[in-house]
Amino acid sequence: PVLVDVASDAIGLRIDNQPVLDETRRLATVTADGVAVDGAAVCRFDGDPHQQLQALRDRAAVALACDSLGIAQAMLDATVSYVGVRHQFGQPIGAFQAVKHACADMLVRIAVARQLVMSAVAEPGPTTTAMAKSYACDTAVDVAGKAMQLHGGIGYTWESGVHVYLKRAALNRSLFGSPADHRARLAGRYQ
Repeated sequence: PVLVDVASDAIGLRIDNQPVLDETRRLATVTADGVAVDGAAVCRFDGDPHQQLQALRDRAAVALACDSLGIAQAMLDATVSYVGVRHQFGQPIGAFQAVKHACADMLVRIAVARQLVMSAVAEPGPTTTAMAKSYACDTAVDVAGKAMQLHGGIGYTWESGVHVYLKRAALNRSLFGSPADHRARLAGRYQ
């Protein structure tokens, strides 16, 4: 494996935009057929190129875990703020025990995700990456989903923006290995 720096308008290079759930990102399929490449444009990895390419993928997975942690925290903050001002039956909905428990569950999931992400950032490696990516991305989807429930009908509107975070969390979960892929990677250590 090598990395090649090619201009997006190079002859023989085709870029087909792919529709994605998260409208804040663009993804494309890139096809290179007969593209002329200058030798200086080819970047080779030091050492084992397969290991180096996996390390690069792991860095991307950790970056997505960081983004997912931020999504989860933003959703918890928005939800706690909302349940403090939304009233039902003459009191804030945040006073109801079920709402308190839901927010507490969100907080615990985020605290665990934060520790795993911090470990992956401080000590990059296949194990810390797999744990952080699988847990943080699952957490972001769960927390954003719960935030949407606690926001009620307004959670589906553009005014709240909760659905935008949920879409981003769902895309993060699938990029650079799903949580199931990363858990299988962890389980492979014990075979």
